[in-house]
Amino acid sequence: MSARFLVKEGFSGLVRAKFPSFAAILSIAISLTLLGGGYIAGTEVYEIIKEVKSQFQVEVFLLPGVTKSNKTALEKTLKDATGVASYSFISKDKAAERFKQEFGEDIIDALGSNPLPESYTVKMDAAHQNYDAITTLVNTVSKVPGVDEVQYRRGVLQVVERYFRAIAIAGGVILLLVLGAAILLVGNTIKLSIFAKRDVIRIMRLVGATNRFIRTPFIIEGALHGVIGSGVAMVLLYILMQGTDFLLQGLYSVRLQFDYTLLGGVLVVGILFGLIGSLRSIRLFLNRRPGY
Repeated sequence: MSARFLVKEGFSGLVRAKFPSFAAILSIAISLTLLGGGYIAGTEVYEIIKEVKSQFQVEVFLLPGVTKSNKTALEKTLKDATGVASYSFISKDKAAERFKQEFGEDIIDALGSNPLPESYTVKMDAAHQNYDAITTLVNTVSKVPGVDEVQYRRGVLQVVERYFRAIAIAGGVILLLVLGAAILLVGNTIKLSIFAKRDVIRIMRLVGATNRFIRTPFIIEGALHGVIGSGVAMVLLYILMQGTDFLLQGLYSVRLQFDYTLLGGVLVVGILFGLIGSLRSIRLFLNRRPGY
């Protein structure tokens, strides 16, 4: 028989077994929606945490009367330090301006002098915005002559990283559980779809059809289940994102972005679900004796 006939049989299988096919497509759509929703939620949490960590700065305060050579040595240390993205010098006058902006009061008028020290503000690059890298930098900078104190929000950073690890572990476990449940659900549903056509399989085997000939239409049908289920999941994910944006628009300033690379992932995983489910299920029937 021609490949055209086998492809036609794969498509017609969707029509002949409407309810089993609908159940298989629905199970794939629900599974992909859960997986896609988990991926989107995890990505957004990661972006929020990354944004919070990017705001961390290291403040290096200098001793009164620090010499120019001390500043030069400190700048060289910062330039050579691993993970330092940029640094800027804050003079006493600039520190007074920042104080006025933040507290609305001129410190010189209040105290009659400017007691604020000179300092450097240090920003880390994205790969080193973590507790270990910043602690290493602080320990190195603290030993430079002329440095009085090095400050950063240590407690907040530790809390952020602790929760990030907890969320990452919990998210990974949940993702694996959902993936495992999805594989079982899709496989069993497609098995029911193929079971509904057991008489067709039996007749084809009795008339001498090869396993490859019998298997091919079901593989094509499984792939179609995956494609249609993926399309439904994409629509559901889009609706879910729009609904989440609407509900959180007053609380969350950043809108969820529909990641179009996710569409490709949903489509590929959906087709794999359909193919794997069909292959596993049809193999069970083909392994039986023709007279079952």
